[in-house]
Amino acid sequence: MESSDDKVGCVQSILVVLEGLNDDSSIITGLEILIKLIKNILKSPHEEKFRNIKKTNKAISTKLLSLSGIEDLILALGYKDDNDEFYVFDIDKYSDLYKLKRAIQEFHDEKRKKYMTPEELEKFEILQEQKRKFYEDNKKKAKARKDLENGMKFDREEKNQEEIKSSKANHLNFGANVVKFQPPAPASRCG
Repeated sequence: MESSDDKVGCVQSILVVLEGLNDDSSIITGLEILIKLIKNILKSPHEEKFRNIKKTNKAISTKLLSLSGIEDLILALGYKDDNDEFYVFDIDKYSDLYKLKRAIQEFHDEKRKKYMTPEELEKFEILQEQKRKFYEDNKKKAKARKDLENGMKFDREEKNQEEIKSSKANHLNFGANVVKFQPPAPASRCG
């Protein structure tokens, strides 16, 4: 079974081949479409419509499928060539899709950066830094949440191990002394 890192390496190799076979603007345009398709699967993996790439769709056929070597990339992502009309994503390949998308996104970003003005590049770098910080903060929060949950679980297990002691009521040494009313005994009339 191929590891996740092996799959990422395979996708990166295919991207290098694509780079040699196609011009940069075509690659940028085609990969933008592919990244959108992958994001749709990641957002809604059980929506069947997002797991299909319709080959006859005009934008997909002219911008994505017109790239030389793109079919190898599509298949490496976990799609199957279903028939003449569709590529269908195999939901069993979902676990690696996020890492594969990130590899494609990084390649795509490097291509785009070549054609950015200095101002666009500066904005792009700021945005990338903000994204990086966001993901780091989320990782820290997730770790803190997991640590808290583990601590709570440990506390519950420890509490369940304690011996249960019966409690006694406290004797109160304050307040009114209440005595139960006893009616006086009837006086006898004999005498």
